[in-house]
Amino acid sequence: MHSIIRTKKHKSIGSVKFRENHTYRRVETPNADQTKQHKNKLLFGQENYAEGLTNFLEKYEQAGNHVRKNGVLAIEYLLTASPEFFDEGSKNERDDRLKKWCEAQIDFMKKEHGDKNILCMYLHLDEKTAHIEAFVVPVDPKGKLNCKSFLGGKSKLQGLQTRYATHNKDFGLVRGLKGSKATHQQVQKFYEQIKQPAKVSNENLQKAVKLERPTVKSMLNPEAYLAEQEAKIISKVARLFASTVYENKLIQQAKKILTNWKRVEDDNKKMQYKLESEKEALQEKLIRQTKAIEQLDKLQIDNKDLQKNLSNALIENKILKDRFQKNLVQKLK
Repeated sequence: MHSIIRTKKHKSIGSVKFRENHTYRRVETPNADQTKQHKNKLLFGQENYAEGLTNFLEKYEQAGNHVRKNGVLAIEYLLTASPEFFDEGSKNERDDRLKKWCEAQIDFMKKEHGDKNILCMYLHLDEKTAHIEAFVVPVDPKGKLNCKSFLGGKSKLQGLQTRYATHNKDFGLVRGLKGSKATHQQVQKFYEQIKQPAKVSNENLQKAVKLERPTVKSMLNPEAYLAEQEAKIISKVARLFASTVYENKLIQQAKKILTNWKRVEDDNKKMQYKLESEKEALQEKLIRQTKAIEQLDKLQIDNKDLQKNLSNALIENKILKDRFQKNLVQKLK
């Protein structure tokens, strides 16, 4: 398992403010689970660290110092480790390990930059891998803004990697390969593969990518079922291939399986649409037939009335006929 540290330079207050909004989830974060955001935690420093940086720069200039145009105002660190470091053991073991690891990271940043130069250290637990975002003002031992003193050149970056790994060795974490072509400059790439071969049995892989049997409830909502299965498969395969969470070809194979299932889902949707259309057509036909039956019933009622009237008319006609014949007989007499 590896210790992982990434850096990014910020040259404007706006850039830091943008990251602050990301840190505190004031903007949409697609790879973060909203149901876990309450677990995130401020470990050290202040929440409004962009404002803290603004206040520092004002005092810095009032003291007669010059802020170089296009100079680095803040360094962002991303501190984390291989995913399995946070996943192994019982919940109590994981919680205890995380607590001690967070304390160690705060201690490391204090040694690197000093307490007063740390703007914020914030723990994220709502993403795939736990990590800390740290923002510091790069003030050198002479009290000057000087990012090069910390990140200037390949040797500085290699030294940072070595010091960080040494600081975390008691957790069983080791440094990545020295001289690796992997960049240490972009925070966004901390999920990229670590240059180590993955050793996974075919049996474990098959278990990881196996879809769970859908329940009756999930069949009624295939979209939610597929989304749940995709998340579970990616999580299982990520644990097997911790060093290649998103890039490994086998994960792509797992995604192909899900793609096929999505095709099935699309076919089901088409069938459902067809059935709904047929259902609507049958309902319209039923409505028309119901109206026809109602009209027929009305005609039958009207026919009964006509038959009754006709019967009464025949009776009256017979009565009149009998009276006429009786009167005629009397007159003939």
